[in-house]
Amino acid sequence: MADWLGMDIGGANIKLATASGYARSEIFPLWKYPDQLGAAIGKMLDDVPGFDAIALTMTGELADCYSSREEGVCRILEQLTSVFPANLVKVYAVGGQWLSPSAAARAPWDVAASNWHALTSMSLRWTEGKAGLLIDIGSTTTDIIPFAKNKLTTTAKTDSDRLLKGQLVYTGVRRTPICAVTRTLPLRGEECPVMAELFATMDDAFVIHGDVPEDSSDTDTADGRPRTIECAKARLARMVGEDANTLCQYEIEMMVKYVINQQAEQIGLALRKNLNEQKQKPDLAILSGHADFIATRALEHAQWNPKILKLSETLGDSIARCAPAYGVAMLAIELQLPDGLEAIAK
Repeated sequence: MADWLGMDIGGANIKLATASGYARSEIFPLWKYPDQLGAAIGKMLDDVPGFDAIALTMTGELADCYSSREEGVCRILEQLTSVFPANLVKVYAVGGQWLSPSAAARAPWDVAASNWHALTSMSLRWTEGKAGLLIDIGSTTTDIIPFAKNKLTTTAKTDSDRLLKGQLVYTGVRRTPICAVTRTLPLRGEECPVMAELFATMDDAFVIHGDVPEDSSDTDTADGRPRTIECAKARLARMVGEDANTLCQYEIEMMVKYVINQQAEQIGLALRKNLNEQKQKPDLAILSGHADFIATRALEHAQWNPKILKLSETLGDSIARCAPAYGVAMLAIELQLPDGLEAIAK
């Protein structure tokens, strides 16, 4: 049986995982360097322990460097197959089908943004037939996927379907601009309108709040300065036309708590919308991604107290962070897709 490497190509990150426990996530701003994707993948593959074939899922086709989803899917497949044999790649499609790269290029809407489906399908092994919601929070987005009786129960297939159903919320732990979460921040006893600029992101709020650690070597921030508490304070202050040294610690803390609460409420509203669609309130919430702390706050806003299963505890932090990649790897193995490399080549 082939040893599969799962790969999830997003607009901001490339994630790899194997069933044996290898996992790796690398920041890659696809919208800036679409023609360097193949080289970035090739460099990552050099460090992966032995594997025979790639099970692929993607969301990067949405990047605005592409004129359409169709172009995005085709270009991503071209870049991958420039560094890895096409006959050893299978692409996961919404609905659970597996396609060759050439077939995927001919059916772009079937494979576009398919990683949420793979993740939930893999996670069903732990649901024991219970009904619930999978909540996956990444750097940019939150997925909310309903399931029951060991199957997905959503009828959504595209991003627009999922946005309308409250099953895709465009807010995440890192890249979401503050001005996309709230139109005001508390300042001097009033609600101050925020500047509609990419001056600060939710990552700055979480660094200041202590939910995520500082990293002075990381300059993938709104202003290109280090990902430290002091620099994060300066970025946040700029949202209301101030500098870090013109605001006191209490004022910064109030703004941080406010925007964190606003984001949790936004996700909580989507959770309530999905819960209201159920005939009776489900029993289980599966938390995935690398922001369990956001999901926990959102559950409080939704006034839902289910049994919680955290993939970070079930699989470990590194694999949970790359859960869709791990999901396609496991699905490929469990479905015996295919049995041996000769079958893959077909």
